[in-house]
Amino acid sequence: MAEIEGIQARGSGFRAGPVPRLRPEWVGAADDGSAEFRLALSAALQWPSVRVHWLPLDRKQPGQFATTGDGGDARIARDSAVVMTGRDGIDDAIALVERRLVEASQHGDRHLPLQAAPRADAYPADLSAWLSGGIDANRTMALARALMALDRELWPQQIIKISRPATRAQPVDAWMAIRLALLPWPLPDGPDPGADPAIFRRLASGDAATAFELAHRRLRAKGINASVRVAAVAPEVARRWASAIAFPITPETAAAFARCLDPTTVQENLK
Repeated sequence: MAEIEGIQARGSGFRAGPVPRLRPEWVGAADDGSAEFRLALSAALQWPSVRVHWLPLDRKQPGQFATTGDGGDARIARDSAVVMTGRDGIDDAIALVERRLVEASQHGDRHLPLQAAPRADAYPADLSAWLSGGIDANRTMALARALMALDRELWPQQIIKISRPATRAQPVDAWMAIRLALLPWPLPDGPDPGADPAIFRRLASGDAATAFELAHRRLRAKGINASVRVAAVAPEVARRWASAIAFPITPETAAAFARCLDPTTVQENLK
């Protein structure tokens, strides 16, 4: 389905329209128990909808493509919000986050407007596997593009059982610190780190050391004194770290990350 939509987005066969809304039962039928599927679901069901970053949709009629011209002269409209190409999973995930940060800055919002849908947040163990390179990024994002067609209004109304990771692995401390400096909301009963676009851009450029330094400084100013002091990874690993920001976590997971990084300072505030 996603491959067909990719062809349509380039101007061929777009009059048929994008894949119509899929019922939540598709998730139960398609769940193969893999981390790729779970991460794809978390990316696809984020709020606000991220489908507009994959397809040029009519904002007034999301079930149709945005077009220009009339009749036989109609063609797909160019939309600066469409940043995912379907060619590389890491690049698409990074482009998704970068675009949301740009849109947030345009509205004066100092947070990352990507929030998990109910029961569709990313598990720490799956994030850990992604960060270590144990996840097929291209397959994950291909699944995400297909799952973006899920009916977001019906999803909260139906309880679909989703597979869980077999381990309780945690992401590396340095990445958790960076993740806490790129949040869509304040921590529960705690500080509000917000989101500094400079942190993400340094990470996406391959500079994890500077990204971590900026994040560490930001968290310390908010009362979170992470014990880890440095992050030195190869540029390609830094970009994978940046792409992992595309998978949303819950406030509870963020609070657990904060406790892991600084149990003495934040324990009382984040119980």
